[in-house]
Amino acid sequence: MNVISTVVNKDLCIGCGVCSGLCPSQALTMHVSTNGDLAPRWDESLCRPDCKLCISFCPFSNGVHDPRPLNEELFSSTSGAVFDDNIGWHLASYAGYRSDESLRGKSASGGLLTACLEILLEEKIVDRVAVVRRSPFDSEQLFEFYGAATIEELHASAGSIYHPVSIGQLLREIKKKSPTRWAIVGVPCLCAAIRGLKHLRSRIPVVLGTACGMYQNTFYTELLAEQSGIPHKQLGEIRYRIKNANRPPNDYAFQAKDKKGSLGAELHYRGLPCFLGRHAFFRFNACNFCKDVFAEAADAVFMDAWLPAYRHDPRGTSFVVIRNAELNDMLLQGQSVGGVQIKQISPEDIVLSQKGHKRRKRELIYMRQKVQELMNVSITKPTMAEKMNWWLQRRIQRRSKTAWAKYGRKYGRFAFWLALTDLLLMLNVIKYVQKLSNLPKRLAGKFRRVLLLPNVNRS
Repeated sequence: MNVISTVVNKDLCIGCGVCSGLCPSQALTMHVSTNGDLAPRWDESLCRPDCKLCISFCPFSNGVHDPRPLNEELFSSTSGAVFDDNIGWHLASYAGYRSDESLRGKSASGGLLTACLEILLEEKIVDRVAVVRRSPFDSEQLFEFYGAATIEELHASAGSIYHPVSIGQLLREIKKKSPTRWAIVGVPCLCAAIRGLKHLRSRIPVVLGTACGMYQNTFYTELLAEQSGIPHKQLGEIRYRIKNANRPPNDYAFQAKDKKGSLGAELHYRGLPCFLGRHAFFRFNACNFCKDVFAEAADAVFMDAWLPAYRHDPRGTSFVVIRNAELNDMLLQGQSVGGVQIKQISPEDIVLSQKGHKRRKRELIYMRQKVQELMNVSITKPTMAEKMNWWLQRRIQRRSKTAWAKYGRKYGRFAFWLALTDLLLMLNVIKYVQKLSNLPKRLAGKFRRVLLLPNVNRS
């Protein structure tokens, strides 16, 4: 019984690499599987059968990642902490951005996360920040975790990465360098895995998360690169979020550069990237069984401000939920000296900004588990459209990985889309069925408006 038999073989691995970093005999090494998922490979000859360390910290060892028990253990006793059913125990929530416009423009949203990391380094609260950068080596893993020790190194890694990254190698370094204090930035499941390592909490005093609504494997980047005109085998620099002053902040662009420096075309988020994510192309199956939207095991979680009041500022605005009192004081101090601009907002605004992710991960998970009897009465049950979408997404998730591995990588993106013709046709059929089912409601609403309009004018 280990992480291979309990998690990987059940297609529940998210590829975080914590198990490989913890394995005392180094029997687990991270590799990109034939289906594009990043997952550990097991050398049985090195494994100690009585160890089971790898599975004891895996967030998916029970089949579903529920962050709430860890959230309660870590933050419920914090002075001033309050509880929200969607984001767990927390101290405060803010909307804001960093004051330096040049740095704000380079950040994924408002730049609050980078500003917070800068303060951690400047105040000597941590010695290193574990962030993600493009791997300098020509390997199958395009990105890697590394330890930024200076503000300059931190700025060099600014920006979002939508690609699986293993922290295993860096975790082995953290275990060796006992006097060094680290801050780690990651997606919710990685935050939970790191916070589960009680024996390393003194070496990793700060864990910061980013809100997550499910993400894709390595094939996602390869397809986008091919679509932009860069062969996936020639990938050099990759940028997932290029801001444009003439576009809203949620319509950023993907762009790749080949190893010789030639740029590919920009792909705007509302086009192919959004289409792939919405319909589960290349999705990690583990994401379907994760209830963690707001990184509940992290000291703070950062996200985009996807609300109408902030959508028209192309520079971007960040939302942040704070659970650590020291971090809260740091952010308020940054406000007082002018480094950041923040204002307090309600937890309801935080949840509303991630409304779709919350519905998909925290409510529809019961539909995916096929346990309708566990549905809370406060949760709206799945609609017929949601059930139809889940039926199709399961097929797209598996077939897209197979099609890209078998056809796309060898013959190009046109062969890939051709191999999925039946699913694409089905996708359009379901879309039109949903439109027809909503037609009576739309007509009724229009009829009511026509009837009420004369009365409004007369009054």
